[in-house]
Amino acid sequence: MALFSRRKKSADTAVEASDVTESQVAESAGDVPEAETPVETEQTPTIGISVQAFRGVGAQAGPEVSLAEPEQTSAPSASAPVSAAPAQPAPTEERRLPLAPPMPPEQTETVPGMKDNVLLREALKEIEAGASNDQLLGVMRQALQGHLYIRVNGDARAQIAEGKPLSVAVVRDGDRQFMLAFSSAAAVRDSVQLEKDPSATSAVAQPVTSVMQQVVAGDFAGLIVDNASVPHRVVFPTELLQKALEQGDAEMKVKSLLAAPREQDTAVKVGEALAAKRMWVAVNDGVEGAPVGIAEAQTPDGKRFLQLFSHPLEVIALGRGDRPLPFEPVQLAKVLAGHTEMAGVIIDPAGPTLVVERDALAPVLVLAVDIEE
Repeated sequence: MALFSRRKKSADTAVEASDVTESQVAESAGDVPEAETPVETEQTPTIGISVQAFRGVGAQAGPEVSLAEPEQTSAPSASAPVSAAPAQPAPTEERRLPLAPPMPPEQTETVPGMKDNVLLREALKEIEAGASNDQLLGVMRQALQGHLYIRVNGDARAQIAEGKPLSVAVVRDGDRQFMLAFSSAAAVRDSVQLEKDPSATSAVAQPVTSVMQQVVAGDFAGLIVDNASVPHRVVFPTELLQKALEQGDAEMKVKSLLAAPREQDTAVKVGEALAAKRMWVAVNDGVEGAPVGIAEAQTPDGKRFLQLFSHPLEVIALGRGDRPLPFEPVQLAKVLAGHTEMAGVIIDPAGPTLVVERDALAPVLVLAVDIEE
């Protein structure tokens, strides 16, 4: 099997009142312009994350590889992640990014009407002073889905209605400035309470990728998430955000589906997304004598599932030393068509995860038929 080598923002959600604990979410249309008139708040913390740790992930093309038989197998299911790969030394706990439960967490609202980004909120709870690069990259992994709240100086709804650039709150540290973002309404509230005049603040909910794109496109040194939640806050430098965006799709479609509450047609929706979105596979390149191959999982009854990943960080999270390699829908179609014994795919074994069986992958298999014709 051969391995081949500013989107439009969705509608924003504005919180009109200054007291976030009493605010309700209101829908408002239109794009959010660049930040204007930043507010100066507390001193920004030192950036404690290594961009180098995220460089060089993946490749544009790969070698001829095969689907290797894994040494460790377990039964894929909707309730348990699978960690099976071509034969490799067992990873130490320190090499792993923080993992997550296989099922998405229950959706919560710390303020009525304002949904939390639960996966990100919970990942931030694990962060303490002196957090390792692996821990910080683990938070980045969980930040790549759902939405973030950003603070706006003044009435966000009015600024959007009038077509004005949003006056986004930032933190200044000398010549550097950092945009502020929040995982929940409670985190927004805590940040607002640091201000001398909290009545002049509102909040806007935006897709995570939209917020990251604004940081990358603007004059920002990075993004601070939950700035008032010391020590449970992180600072992502702009270069890291840019790398994360480059290696994921603009909507993080598959990752967002896996993070959302499971519905009866979730697997079908993921199958449709896999027919249009680039994914990643975990490749063992033969280091230390291990067989070259793509990671897969096998159930006790012999069913085989190809492991797919929504982002390179999902491969790194397992700590197996595999190399993330981009995998286009056509490549996935060829694999499934050429290996009829494959029962389907398992996505993001580090969690939240989902098993998609062959019948839900019909949109992908159609691609293989089109190629033959």
